[in-house]
This record gives sequence, C-alpha cells and structure tokens, in this order.
Amino acid sequence: MLPEPVNPLQNLIWFMLLIFFGFAAFLGTSESNPPPVLPPTDGGASGVPPSGSQVLTVIESVDALLLESFPVQIHLHITGYQPDGCTFPVQVEQSRDGNSVNVRIYRVLPPDIMCTMQLVPYDETIALDGGFEPGDYTIDVNGTVVQVTV
Repeated sequence: MLPEPVNPLQNLIWFMLLIFFGFAAFLGTSESNPPPVLPPTDGGASGVPPSGSQVLTVIESVDALLLESFPVQIHLHITGYQPDGCTFPVQVEQSRDGNSVNVRIYRVLPPDIMCTMQLVPYDETIALDGGFEPGDYTIDVNGTVVQVTV
C-alpha cells in the first residue's frame, strides 16, 4: 500500500485555521466588562498623590484682571481646551516665588483609560492667591506667559 501524497495547500489551510482559532481562544479569555474607572475624589488633598497621568490643559489665552483692592488682587481669565473627551475634574495648582507666579492646570487620568478624540473647551476665571504690591509680575500658566504691572 502506497502512502497518500502530501498536498501543501491543504497543510497551509490547516495551519492558518489553527492559528486563527488559537488567537480567537486567546482573545476570548479577556474580560468583556472591565470594572468602571472612577475619577480621583480628593485631587490629592489627603496627602496621597492621585494615581494616573497628569494631562495639562492647552492654554490659548490668559487675561489678567486687576481688582481694585488693597493689596491688589489678580484674577486670570483663561481660555483653552482639554486635548481629549475625558470628563475628569480639573486641578489648579499655584506657586509663587517673588514676582513670578506659576499656575498649573491639569487633570489626572487613570491608567489605561480610553477617551474620545474630542476637544473640550476650557473657559475659567481663577483667583491668584495672596495680594500683589506695586511692581512687575510674570505669570506662567502651563507655558503661556503674561507680564502684569500692578
């Protein structure tokens, strides 16, 4: 009795089916309903920094508004946008060193979060901490710098 001839095309088809079903079985074991991702509740106010990545708000304009008070108070009217469609709370941090004020506006996004590719407008007025004596001040908001004379 003679052995049956080998058909290379048939072997290729069987091999491709084996790979396909192997991938289908592997992908079928992933979790279909992942647990919901919750935004940080306290923005790190508890002393524990929030986990995730900080995504800076893109700043388009910064207008300084000087209030008639003594000492002078400064509010910043800031416009820009969030670079994605995630709706997590915006965090604002301020620091001051002499006549330089640094403001960081960002959101903390959890790891492995997927957001829509949608720009979300940002338009807020932020009060700077403390009073301002007469002089020249440099205010940096996420890299957008304005000069203010009080």
